[in-house]
Amino acid sequence: MLPPDNFQEDPAPTLAHRTSPTNLGLYLLSVVSARDLGWTGTIDAVERLEATLSTMNRLNWYDTRDLRPLDPRYISSVDSGNLAGHLIALANACRECAAQPLTDERRLAGIADALALMRDEAGRLREGRRTQTVTWRQLDEALAVLAANLRWPLVDGEGIAKRLSTLAFDAETLADIALALATERSDDSGSDMLFWAAATRSAIESHRRDIEASVEAAASSAARLSALEETARATALGMEFGFLLDRDRKLLSIGYLVAEGTLDPSCYDLLASEARLASFMAIAKGDVPARHWLHLGRAVTPVSRGAALISWSGSMFEYLMPSLVMRAPEGSLVEGTSRLIVRRQIDYGTKLGVPWGVSESAYNARDLEFTYQYSSFGVPGLGIPGVPTEPFFWAVIAFLVPVFFSTVDREYMERRRRERG
Repeated sequence: MLPPDNFQEDPAPTLAHRTSPTNLGLYLLSVVSARDLGWTGTIDAVERLEATLSTMNRLNWYDTRDLRPLDPRYISSVDSGNLAGHLIALANACRECAAQPLTDERRLAGIADALALMRDEAGRLREGRRTQTVTWRQLDEALAVLAANLRWPLVDGEGIAKRLSTLAFDAETLADIALALATERSDDSGSDMLFWAAATRSAIESHRRDIEASVEAAASSAARLSALEETARATALGMEFGFLLDRDRKLLSIGYLVAEGTLDPSCYDLLASEARLASFMAIAKGDVPARHWLHLGRAVTPVSRGAALISWSGSMFEYLMPSLVMRAPEGSLVEGTSRLIVRRQIDYGTKLGVPWGVSESAYNARDLEFTYQYSSFGVPGLGIPGVPTEPFFWAVIAFLVPVFFSTVDREYMERRRRERG
């Protein structure tokens, strides 16, 4: 089970059947996160993790259909560092999963999240012609029944198994009504509503699978989580970074050219870089000397009455990608930079009257096959002088990742969202 790199809707739905170590690491973390949030059960999460770890390839890009490495074969320092760091986080998460089973409340809350998204999508379809078979009132009633059964606390003697059985019946009724509404529209405008209706049912069934499992199956899940922890940690610690170091410059090369058997001549030379995690992992493993960290550039630029590290292009990806799994010490230059550049990104978006979150992204330039091209974009003043920062492109991940960095910024984002409706 491997995540594709991207999906393009126009001019025809197209799935990019390739993946990278970064894609794999983020997918693995998304699986354990979904389990922790109650969006899926433990057994289903374990199966997904096992399927992905058994088919991983550590070259930079390869085909998700046949595992064929794509040319030119390349070992990326950034992608290798991301995968190693994400695998360590995954190992720790698997240990916690084995020690802390999901609570009944978390299971119900996870199902409620899917239902809330289904309700939102139904609301977007509410305006339009009336249907002949069912009414919106029937859908509202079904939504209310399911939501109430998710909200009510379990009573003595009821048990989560009985509640999940009731929810499964309610969700099936809701899905039937949603399907009738979507079908009578004679277009695909109801597809998102149907997706989240199916996701609600899937979450319920996934948790039922956990609850109805035998004692032996439950014990097996714990053992499989322990095996996953061991595999993830051993894979991360078994990765070698020493050969990626440019010995003369004391910096990590961008990558290794497999066919030529040589390092890429360019290096990552800034602390504010997506390669920071790779440098940290390489030093922590003892693959490169600790003094390598001191060779990473620390030039700063004024931002909001403070000083922030300069990155190559001023993109959110460069600054915050390592922080998904790598915590900077409170009050450190990296931690302060993270907060300052989030504020700078917000101010930049506000000034232009557009959503904020400028980062590397696909954009509206296409090749002969009409595939969107990919490039780096950043905020002026944060990148190295001379590196283009415009036109800018807003990326969803560059909006979501900064939420971790500041309560003030979360409040600001929520206020802006309400103002925009």
